[in-house]
Amino acid sequence: MIKLIGLLLVIGTGSMLGLHKAGQLRHRVTWLAALEGLLRSMQTEIRYMAPPLEQLLGDLSMQPAYKVLDFLPAIGNYAKQEAFGQAWNRAVAEACPWQEERQILLQLGCQLGNSDIDGQLGAIGLAAEQVHMLLNTARQQSLEKGKLCTAMGTLLGTLAAILLA
Repeated sequence: MIKLIGLLLVIGTGSMLGLHKAGQLRHRVTWLAALEGLLRSMQTEIRYMAPPLEQLLGDLSMQPAYKVLDFLPAIGNYAKQEAFGQAWNRAVAEACPWQEERQILLQLGCQLGNSDIDGQLGAIGLAAEQVHMLLNTARQQSLEKGKLCTAMGTLLGTLAAILLA
């Protein structure tokens, strides 16, 4: 009886690992979608209202749609101690979990606050297009690999249980 429970736990563990990996893929899609929305909102706000960047990001970070973007509140905290570009780069480097996204945001941080409104709008637009391409790829990977991860986790858990039996 205890052996059966142990084998079921091994199968369950494999399944949970597969589900966890699939969840990570879905989280990346959610993160990228929020980032794309943030960049589009920044573009609109800068174009029509031209608020200071710290105020703009502070206001946007309070919106529920952008809560998943962990680097936003950190920018406001760091901007009190250092220049905006440094605060942006520090917050992104600490909170952005994926290399491609981090690189796009770091490049954007070099442009924000260092050029006129048109230059900033152009930099944000370029970053939004790059994020959009990453989002499309991530959505496709989540659909394809999410099911695969779930199935592989269950199968590997079952294989481990068979080998242990």
